[in-house]
Amino acid sequence: MPQDEQRALSAAAAGYVAARRDYEQAVTAAATAYERLETSPETLEYQIDWKLARRAEADAAWRLERAKHAYREAGGYIAGSDD
Repeated sequence: MPQDEQRALSAAAAGYVAARRDYEQAVTAAATAYERLETSPETLEYQIDWKLARRAEADAAWRLERAKHAYREAGGYIAGSDD
């Protein structure tokens, strides 16, 4: 593999790893916000926190999908991927 292609693959792999980590953290944050909301559903602050956490989770999911695509385009393979 030429050096430029290897660099592109390495950069895409690093982007994918970072996006996956960010997504996992966003999922955890959304779950935590939802648990707080369940304990006190009438609390406006908890409702807002959960909404913001879900939005952040959706944004992270979008970035993860873009990173997967970039990694595949660079020649990478994601084991267990169904698409």
